[in-house]
Amino acid sequence: MSTSEHVIQDYASTSLSLKAHPVSFVREQLNLLRVSANKDLAEIKDGTTLKVAGLVLVRQRPGTAGGVCFIIIEDESGFSNLVVFESLFIKYRKEILQARLLMVEGKLQREGEVIHVIVKRCFDLTPLLRKLSKEENDHSSLLTLSRSDEKTAPFPVENKRTQVRKTDQEISIPQARNFR
Repeated sequence: MSTSEHVIQDYASTSLSLKAHPVSFVREQLNLLRVSANKDLAEIKDGTTLKVAGLVLVRQRPGTAGGVCFIIIEDESGFSNLVVFESLFIKYRKEILQARLLMVEGKLQREGEVIHVIVKRCFDLTPLLRKLSKEENDHSSLLTLSRSDEKTAPFPVENKRTQVRKTDQEISIPQARNFR
């Protein structure tokens, strides 16, 4: 198995890996998109527009926050706190709720030692994680690529067991914890 496959198996069994972080395997693509690593946020000037990406760990929309959604993402270098106002949450609802690997563009905000990114745009980069394992020949993984409102599978399914099966990627990268 390759290192990325080891990491996937570790995440499948323990939700973490001591070998590497899944985002480290896609860092080259993120660098091409000019995505900042979370560790670099401490050196970036307040008010700067930037992009950050990471695995979604927590999404929280407290009733007392007036519709604001707080998200914590993690890359191989650390954590980022994201603030999504209600109007943007409505606009990017699908990306925010479905992404396992989320990239956001926003403005850095520093409050003392606490750093937030006020989100302006969201992108679901989860498909980048599918390249970490060898499943090119497994057609059941294509089921996850269908539109969420699609009633039929994107190709004929031989049996119901194949239709219900989740891909290893869905199992291995845990979904975020959602709090209200």
